[in-house]
Amino acid sequence: MKKNVTIALTSMSTLISGLILYNVQASSLFKNGTAQTVVHSATSKSMNKESRILEGKTIVIDAGHGGKDVGATGQSGVHEKDLALQTALNIKQELARKTGAKIVLTREQDEFLTLAERVEIAEKNAADLFISIHFDAFTSHDVAGITTYYNKSANRLLATTIHDEIFEQNIDTRDRGVAQGDFFVIRENQSPSLLLELGYISNRADEQRIQTQDFQNKTAAAITEGIISYLT
Repeated sequence: MKKNVTIALTSMSTLISGLILYNVQASSLFKNGTAQTVVHSATSKSMNKESRILEGKTIVIDAGHGGKDVGATGQSGVHEKDLALQTALNIKQELARKTGAKIVLTREQDEFLTLAERVEIAEKNAADLFISIHFDAFTSHDVAGITTYYNKSANRLLATTIHDEIFEQNIDTRDRGVAQGDFFVIRENQSPSLLLELGYISNRADEQRIQTQDFQNKTAAAITEGIISYLT
């Protein structure tokens, strides 16, 4: 009889211990799960906030040349108009991903636009920023590098900010600096504006570099970071 009572008490003790352990583990899992959910939610909110950092701003990206106006032609036969459009599309994609700004391209395909039409697009959209994308050329093939142009003195800071961001990306080409330029699209533009000459396609090394995905990615990232820095 005593033996049976002992066995019964042992079984009940084991059962109670199991229930307690189960409740502790369940509680721990619930708390950890809640904590993970809170952390995940906070991270998502942070990412969403970052991706909307320029919400309400309008940025116009101008792909230079187009249509019958091919711009400069590289040693391999590549046209400036095509490189400018590809670069503008990459910048648009990066801006959309990281800023939440309204991004307007003056052209999204191979079409001709006058310089006045490009400026008009910025005016119609009340652009907070206008950036014109180009690739330079020279009669001598040894000239290379990137130059950033502004027209109005008030836009020098914009030009310097974006130019410096580009060379933070360790782009292997000559830094030709920031300069004042008398280009129609930045001279006649009421929006803060600049014109980027992102390399010399008349230079073989520059021409090859410009067409790499690495260059395109770095350029898009740098210009996006420069815009964020300037507008915030």
